[in-house]
Amino acid sequence: MQSFQDQRTSLSARRLAIALSLALLFSPSLLQAGAFIGSTEANPDVILHPHGYTGQGGVLTVSVCLDPTSTALPQMDIPMRNVVTVWNALETTTDNLRLGAESELEADEVDWESTILHEVGHCIGIAHPNAATESGLPAAQRNYTKVADGPNNTFDLDPGADGIIGSADDVRGDDVNLHWYRNGTNNPFVLPATVDSTTYSRALGNLPGGDLFVANADRAVSALYGVPNTEASMQQGAFFDEEQRTLAADDVATVRLGMSGLDEIEGTADDYTLNLEYVGVTNSCDIVVRLNTSGSFAFCQTSSALIQGNHRRLTFASVTTGDFNWFFTTDLLGNAEIFADGFESGNTTAWSATVP
Repeated sequence: MQSFQDQRTSLSARRLAIALSLALLFSPSLLQAGAFIGSTEANPDVILHPHGYTGQGGVLTVSVCLDPTSTALPQMDIPMRNVVTVWNALETTTDNLRLGAESELEADEVDWESTILHEVGHCIGIAHPNAATESGLPAAQRNYTKVADGPNNTFDLDPGADGIIGSADDVRGDDVNLHWYRNGTNNPFVLPATVDSTTYSRALGNLPGGDLFVANADRAVSALYGVPNTEASMQQGAFFDEEQRTLAADDVATVRLGMSGLDEIEGTADDYTLNLEYVGVTNSCDIVVRLNTSGSFAFCQTSSALIQGNHRRLTFASVTTGDFNWFFTTDLLGNAEIFADGFESGNTTAWSATVP
């Protein structure tokens, strides 16, 4: 039995950054998302659950479909099926970046499957672990860990002694951490057996000795933890001629934290198991995915409603990808090949978001 990363033949070595087009809705002051869409300085502990969750445990099925108006429906089918398979497996991988001669892509192509893997993550409630474009920061500073800007109303940005943005020695002043991390280790590339509020938190007081801030799962940080060429799928930043079709520990941990339910304790009656179900070509499903001739690169648009306390659920989600030089894989993953273990803006009643 092969894991996802072993079955991918890899290719290509030019990493030209793609400019992501972001259309933000509502007040920019509310666009400080952390590990979960909708977390802000005023409400940093928000946990956003997928469509349909109300606090009852069991299997939570979320349907995914392709909009029939899309311009490349036959080519979209296999990558869409693969994305559903990967999210359902929740398999943690390392060395999940395929560049140059290791990828299937030509130098001027963008991988549609990798892009949709990221966008569907938003459509089940997960935000960027890095500052990303919604921070308003220049591109060179967007890989700092996701925060709200704190009482001084400015982002405090110092990469620390190692000079690596997003690592554990960053000096962030009064910035308010919005990213959940593993207590006592602060390692976003390792997944513990239990993922809930007993093992993960936002509080900086749970950092290991010597760490100054929460590390995120950026590719530049991964080498510090002995797993080079690894990055969270939810880290914003796409490149030409690159595949990133599997999940890192940080991606899986965020989903599993949500799956621990309203009590945020794994193993209790309100826990759920996320099951994405691909229902083919229709516009009647929980997550509608489309490809059109818009100038935008890719974004997920969402709205949500309060369940109770700091817990919300998605009530709407859709993904739109624009007219780019996309690569569509023809390699279909099979369920037998899985190692299964086991935004962003809005108001106080119903957040709506558009996020790349």
